[in-house]
Amino acid sequence: MVLIALATFLSVQKIHAKPNRSSLLRIHPAAAFLKHKDAATTFGGRQSPSDRNGRSKKESGRATASTNKNYAELVLANTMMSVRGGACSDADATVFVKVGMSAALETMILLAVFYAGKEVAENWSGIPTLSGLPASHWISILLVVFGSSFFGSFVDGGMSVATQQALDPNVIPGDPNWYNKLNKPSWNPPGWVFPIMWLIVSKPTQVVALSKLIKAKETIPWQVLAVYCAHLSLGDAWNKVFFGYQCIGKGVAVITVFFGLLLSSAFLFSGVDPTAGKFLLPTCGWVLVATSLNWNIYLNN
Repeated sequence: MVLIALATFLSVQKIHAKPNRSSLLRIHPAAAFLKHKDAATTFGGRQSPSDRNGRSKKESGRATASTNKNYAELVLANTMMSVRGGACSDADATVFVKVGMSAALETMILLAVFYAGKEVAENWSGIPTLSGLPASHWISILLVVFGSSFFGSFVDGGMSVATQQALDPNVIPGDPNWYNKLNKPSWNPPGWVFPIMWLIVSKPTQVVALSKLIKAKETIPWQVLAVYCAHLSLGDAWNKVFFGYQCIGKGVAVITVFFGLLLSSAFLFSGVDPTAGKFLLPTCGWVLVATSLNWNIYLNN
């Protein structure tokens, strides 16, 4: 599913590629007219009809400058239609490399937090339990679910953008009006919905799902936790790419893989404990909305 989504993303990227001069002239009649007029006055190597009728060189130069200005404005307008957020270049793979490395390191740190909770529970006597789970496990779960973006900030070397976006998606680093200026669908959720869904619905249900997963068996299912932690890391990466770097196209790719890993996590959780998998469904529904919104923004800006 993830590969199909990425293939779709790459094909759309080709459709929305920035037009060069030749392609712009083929699709825009006004550009073809300007090209003809431009060639007649400057690029043809011969005098224009106006010069042969006695127009002065000064007037001809003024007309040429006006023609070039009109052409530049036309190219700029058509180019702006294909821009995918900020100064981000969708053809640049460097960001994907950085995002992949950052997500991998963050995933290992999150797994280390779970491992530390297990070690404390097994080697320290007298640790209190809550709902059949040692307190150290509860602490590790809360640190991972609510603090994953903070661990990501250590990897990136600065405070993560994801923390701000979870609380207020309209606060944009760089251009404060960038997100508000984007064309969004009529069903775009209002800003106050984001903190409610993340902090009151999604995060608590993930805590319950993880607690049931860890309690389900005597040994912790590390492979399942690894997929879950990878999904969290890519979620933090998406916030940084989309809101921080203001890269709409790259954001589509990251959130698509992020959503795929979330669905995989829900499926794997259900294999260990069916109830644990069900508690991930609210997060799956909300990320589906976010993924659809990102794709809609990408296709309409």
